[in-house]
Amino acid sequence: MRVSFNPAALAEAEEATRWYRANGGITPSRAFALELKRVINLAIQQPGGGSPGLGGTSRLYLKRFPYTLVFRIEGDSVRIIAVAHQSRRPAYWGGRR
Repeated sequence: MRVSFNPAALAEAEEATRWYRANGGITPSRAFALELKRVINLAIQQPGGGSPGLGGTSRLYLKRFPYTLVFRIEGDSVRIIAVAHQSRRPAYWGGRR
């Protein structure tokens, strides 16, 4: 199964990684990146998993980090819609494809 990112979702992942590096150093930054990869792999391995979300999306929660992976299954690929911080504007990503 292929993975593709909405450009805004990719920017969110990069921004979060930079924030953890600037505020905690390399270790938390790497831990965030590894956890994000783990959750993306979970979406690939279990495409029907996760909590149902808006507009046919599913959500998986990162462990130890206040982020949610919002994704949609499109044919044989996983489309990452958002890497959403859980304490910020709920469902701001609703219009994304």
